[in-house]
Amino acid sequence: MTIAGYDPTAGAGVLADVKTFEMHQVYGMAVITCNTLQTDNEFINIQWIDDEIILNQTSVILNKYEFKSIKIGLIKNLKILIDLLILIKDKQPNAFVIWDPILKSSSGFEFHNQKNLAINQIQQKCSLITPNWEEFEKLWGADIKVLIEQNISAAVLIKGGHRHDKKGTDILYQNGIFTEIDGISFGGKTKHGTGCVLSAAICANIAIGLSLHQSCINAKKYIELFIHSNHSNLGFHQYAI
Repeated sequence: MTIAGYDPTAGAGVLADVKTFEMHQVYGMAVITCNTLQTDNEFINIQWIDDEIILNQTSVILNKYEFKSIKIGLIKNLKILIDLLILIKDKQPNAFVIWDPILKSSSGFEFHNQKNLAINQIQQKCSLITPNWEEFEKLWGADIKVLIEQNISAAVLIKGGHRHDKKGTDILYQNGIFTEIDGISFGGKTKHGTGCVLSAAICANIAIGLSLHQSCINAKKYIELFIHSNHSNLGFHQYAI
């Protein structure tokens, strides 16, 4: 399941997530957190769904279906994020929960004031957090060793697209160990929604039963195909299995 925003271009948000799930041959469901006014290269405005509606819809789905993995994407604030995490852990404690901390859109629209994000409360209830390099610095600071110093219990995948060195190489932190996941050069190419698609691909690979490390490797390969799929800013999805 994905709990995220609605992007009418289907490049990001729940539409992109469900496309990714289908390409991995897993069945995806979605709860919408907001409606956005945007194109593939311009973010204009956002209308948040009422917290009660999000929680009730999620609860109804969790009551009937069992989920191996759940992804949370664009979310309004800390309160609803924590409420969702508590709800999920209460109803399905064995589900693998991924939080993709979207703090700013690829077009530059800022969603949150990072000072209001209590990362320690969040990470205790997540299985994996997937920030890009800029988001990691805003949440934790510049030094990745802080994850060890703070004894972070969740795994963290730091996406390397914004790295200052080894651009494109991701770093997976799990159980006190850092592992680099190499990627190919895109030569400046990118696509709208790559962060959403990557976390959704990890979510799908976890649902299939693969390890987190292998899921991250497979998801990175999926993103590479997605970025090279055409010359526009909206990528085509291709079967991963």
